[in-house]
Amino acid sequence: MSLLDRVTPAARTESDGRSVGRGAPPYALAFGYGVLAPVAFALLLFAPVLASWTLDPRTSTQWADALAITASGVGLTLRGSISVPHNEIEGLHFAPMLLSALLLLLTRFAYRPVQSALDDADAAGDEQQRTPLAFLAGFVISCLGVTAVSLSGSAPVKWWSVLPGAILIALAAVIWSIRRDGTGVELPWAANLAERLHLNVRRSLRPAIEGVGVLLTAGAMVTFVLVMTRLDRVGKVAALLDVHGSGIALLWFAQVLALPNLILFATGWLTGAPVVLGMGELSTSSATATVLPSIPVLGALPEPGALPGVFRLALLIPVLAGAFIGWRATWSMPVLTHLGRKLQVASSAAGLGALVVSILLWWSRAGMNPGRLDLIGPAMTSALWVAGELLVGAVIAATAVHYRRRLR
Repeated sequence: MSLLDRVTPAARTESDGRSVGRGAPPYALAFGYGVLAPVAFALLLFAPVLASWTLDPRTSTQWADALAITASGVGLTLRGSISVPHNEIEGLHFAPMLLSALLLLLTRFAYRPVQSALDDADAAGDEQQRTPLAFLAGFVISCLGVTAVSLSGSAPVKWWSVLPGAILIALAAVIWSIRRDGTGVELPWAANLAERLHLNVRRSLRPAIEGVGVLLTAGAMVTFVLVMTRLDRVGKVAALLDVHGSGIALLWFAQVLALPNLILFATGWLTGAPVVLGMGELSTSSATATVLPSIPVLGALPEPGALPGVFRLALLIPVLAGAFIGWRATWSMPVLTHLGRKLQVASSAAGLGALVVSILLWWSRAGMNPGRLDLIGPAMTSALWVAGELLVGAVIAATAVHYRRRLR
């Protein structure tokens, strides 16, 4: 054997361009890790749930009941719907977005060994396409299995309601892992999609994400200011609940988990569309009286009646976020690039940003029926408002940047 043969890798290339000596596609591994992610998340959720109920001397909940409650929590995290027949509640949906983000993170790390196995096996493009599907199948089946445990408790999950959320989280985790951890990944469908997508759309992805971050930061600031200025009312509502021991920790822990939902509520309010609060609503001009659940942080909401006229200036914040998107999308483009091309890139970025915000607003909504609390969260018209405001800001900024650089 020559020296060249000794240093040549074991995988050689045939005349048709395919690699010889690849390992078997890790379909079973992908399916197994897909099953593992929801189970691991359920175990993480089970520990505090069990501790909260068993450490309270006033409860008779056993570990089996805590397991069923955990399964209901997993269903809610996937934006599923549960029913509570004992209280005549036919449907309750509320996804604490911090828990949803934790599940997304766990799912992303669950896919990393699968991606490493694909890289080590030098898998072909077709194999790299089928392996995420195996992971997705394992994840969805595991989610259905975990939430089925809730059928033994007092708050069973409606199995069909968890499917959209499970598929969305699994797809987001796989895409995130491939983008961050994949080396030499070849996905024919992704290559074909990239060829079909216009260059303007591909250029607009990063500015869109950055613009969404700006808008969410504004929503977080509004939430912080509102809670800090009405902290006394939040404390009064908490005192009315009369919870003790582990119930206090559970109450405030649950509110922290729902903090991203409140930020999305504020983001939807900034668009000018109302935040629906059951039978009432909160807009930039007024607040309507309504019955709300006894959650301390909701005590920070403004009192019913007309709001100061300065609150209408909040509509400018999404426009400014759109202007940031337009500036980021066109600043790096050559000065002599036609204005029409820059406006196309800016408009594409604004559209992508509006799509991401709309999905987040949809995920943040809550509701309970029958009753007066069938919807709590941003009205879906906020998706239309945010699309228009981001587009206006992006177009104005792109035009201004274009002429400012041309006139230098």
